[in-house]
Amino acid sequence: MKAVNVILLAMLIIIAMAGVASAAPMPVVIDEVQVDDVALSPDHTTRLDVERGQTVEVEVLVTATEDVDDVEAEVFLSGFEYNSWERAGDIVGPKNLDANTQYKLEFKIPISDEFEEDDYKLRVLLTNRNNEEVIQNYNLKIDVPRHKVRIDDVVFYPENSVKAGSALLATVRIENKGEMQEDDVRVKMTIPNLGVSATEYINEIEDEDDEEETEELFLRIPQCAEPGLYDVEVTVSFSENHFSEKITKTIQVTENPLCAKEDDAPKTTITIGSQMESFEQGGSAIYPITITNSGRESKSYTVTVDAQDWADVRMSPSSTIVLGSGKTQTMYVFVDADKKAPQGAQVFTAAISSSGEQLEQVALTANITKAPSNALKIVLEVVLILLVVLLVIIGLIIGFTKLRGNSEPEIEDDFQTEAYY
Repeated sequence: MKAVNVILLAMLIIIAMAGVASAAPMPVVIDEVQVDDVALSPDHTTRLDVERGQTVEVEVLVTATEDVDDVEAEVFLSGFEYNSWERAGDIVGPKNLDANTQYKLEFKIPISDEFEEDDYKLRVLLTNRNNEEVIQNYNLKIDVPRHKVRIDDVVFYPENSVKAGSALLATVRIENKGEMQEDDVRVKMTIPNLGVSATEYINEIEDEDDEEETEELFLRIPQCAEPGLYDVEVTVSFSENHFSEKITKTIQVTENPLCAKEDDAPKTTITIGSQMESFEQGGSAIYPITITNSGRESKSYTVTVDAQDWADVRMSPSSTIVLGSGKTQTMYVFVDADKKAPQGAQVFTAAISSSGEQLEQVALTANITKAPSNALKIVLEVVLILLVVLLVIIGLIIGFTKLRGNSEPEIEDDFQTEAYY
């Protein structure tokens, strides 16, 4: 029984030795490591100072002493709280290396603002499928920049879209990631394509790590801004405006129902009261023209009537008016025909224009009828005079008759008195 146990133990030792023997060292040597063009020595007591909140460039020179396949090279920092989400490392490969050949491997390592100020190990790791890994460690000091402010978040209200003409409120969350207190921090929000902006100041943000402040900014979207997506820029200026941080977000602007598009409704409405009037030679007529400005801005309108040799034409109150948005006014075309104006339909035009652009041209008609002849007029005047004279004579006769009737009784009374005496 003891002999069997000894044999089994010997077999286990042989298997273990075989496993160890199978993981041969990788035939690759790390010649040099540089961080931002500064050469580092492995496990050296002097640390390289690196500020957080940036991406550092790492170059690794390696030499293969033998041919080796599927080599992966990784450079990373361990101990970062959020490595699972923001990996502080980079990897190159796999790639095949030829014997007696030097290779330059390049890496970019993001150093988050969330790194604590402390000492860290920069680890350079070479691995492949079967060989033992090659690893070297380099000392780094993650430092805090003197001045550093970060915009953590920008929240809009309304959150996703805002109607043209309405207010947009933004809550800006700011964090001091530097080692100095920041005073008079300027926070500005602007929508460049709309030409609107708002600015506020934060008196101070303490220099304690992760010290945060929140600022609210308010601006109004132009009433008739075009619908669409707009960039919203939030800029934080600090340290006497020598440094700044900017973040760009987008907001959807929706149409204001009060602002009709030009294609949806006409801006000007022109109504002609009457396009034909009948009157005698030497007579007059009036043609009303009503104009309504349905646009968003005030506009001037001019009515021009072509000159006529058979009549005098004038405008009232004037040939040019100014109408505000949504306003209506009536203009009148007065036509005074000559006494010898040709009989029949006389056509003339009225053109309505605004800002040099003709909006409409309308044809107006004057139907001229013959005026009564002068002879007939004279006869009528004579008859009228005779009638007046006749009426005067009749009136005189009636008057005299009444006077005579009143005087006769008085004479009779006189005769009676004389007879009595």
